[in-house]
Amino acid sequence: MSAFRNLSPDQQRRLEEAAGWQLWLARDPALTQSAEYVAWSADPLNVSALDAVRKGCSAMEILDTAPEILEMRRQALTHLRRNGANRWSRRKVATRVAAVIGTVAVIGAGAYYLRCYLPTYYETVIGERRVISLPDGSRMSMDSDTKLHVSYRETARVVILDRGRSRFDVEHDPSRPFSVTAGPETVVAVGTSFNVERLQSTVLVTVIQGRVVVRNDAPPVEAATGADLGASISLTPGEQFVVARNVRPAILPADLRMATAWETGHLVFRDEPLGSAVARVNRYTTHPVTIDPSIASIRISGVFNAGDTASFVSAVTSYLPIQVSTTTSHDILLQPRS
Repeated sequence: MSAFRNLSPDQQRRLEEAAGWQLWLARDPALTQSAEYVAWSADPLNVSALDAVRKGCSAMEILDTAPEILEMRRQALTHLRRNGANRWSRRKVATRVAAVIGTVAVIGAGAYYLRCYLPTYYETVIGERRVISLPDGSRMSMDSDTKLHVSYRETARVVILDRGRSRFDVEHDPSRPFSVTAGPETVVAVGTSFNVERLQSTVLVTVIQGRVVVRNDAPPVEAATGADLGASISLTPGEQFVVARNVRPAILPADLRMATAWETGHLVFRDEPLGSAVARVNRYTTHPVTIDPSIASIRISGVFNAGDTASFVSAVTSYLPIQVSTTTSHDILLQPRS
């Protein structure tokens, strides 16, 4: 019962209606041509619910074998026949087949619907790194302060990265492409390893092994490297795609040691703007570093332990014309040295 109860009221309603249609269409397949069914099935979410009912019941192999199901099905069909096809009402059917839903859709279709059509959310707190094994054997290595959700379907494996950074080691399956969406960018892979990072308004895609295709909805532009970045581009190992607000997308060479250092708890910066370095440091602290915009473009290099904010601040204030102060909320403020 828990799978069905975990659904929203709207999802429960759709499954109940789908179960009613499943029973009636099994009795009279010609009803697929009826105006009411055509209107109901025009909603893709209703079609997904009907698919879940069919596959959930089939997987459990109880719809035609369990005596209690046969009896409840007989009662529901008797009610439908008594009322006649011309007076068929989804609300009435949903009420009459509630017992069927309780045993079949709740256990079978509800679980199937949760597994195949609803995303699973994963999130790491500040300072936490986590490795997730997915149902197909793929793995996600999540950085600190990262949130994403995963949907597995028959023809697709879909991940949406809401914030943070993650490495994806994808199990080869040409029939179900593996895609990761971060902002306007969608990375599509079949079997490969790559990083995707959302850093403020910037998205970075770094290929570690294999090949990926990045789809970009923005108009075609000329990259800084001279490459023509149209609706989609292909990346190979050691290449990084960088796209940011108000900046032309670019394909750049990537240092894979730097790109994967976060997995061992290190932050490696090589001639990187201080603003983006601070944003990465802030993934690991509950007291984020604030930076004066006037110094955000200063370049920084170095290797730091993730979460050791004090060492990072000490280094930048020792070697750069920067001073540090503490705000009233106990956050660290970096500003030009006076």
